[in-house]
Amino acid sequence: MSQTESLRAWAVFGFWAVGLGASLAFQWTRPIPTQLKIIHSRVYAQALTLAGLGMAGAVQWLEDSSRGASEAKKATGVS
Repeated sequence: MSQTESLRAWAVFGFWAVGLGASLAFQWTRPIPTQLKIIHSRVYAQALTLAGLGMAGAVQWLEDSSRGASEAKKATGVS
């Protein structure tokens, strides 16, 4: 695993942990049993993580598509 992939994995974990902490803090203000607070917090954190992964994938795709176009121009000599 390259250093970039390792940093990406840590970023996803950090995003999940922050999401879990924030949703636990929000859930703790609600008058529901503790078990439900934990379950709801995990679900919200997973949804936030999936949204973050989707955004990261979109950014990666956009970077690859723009990089591919510029490399094609260099290869053909067309500017």
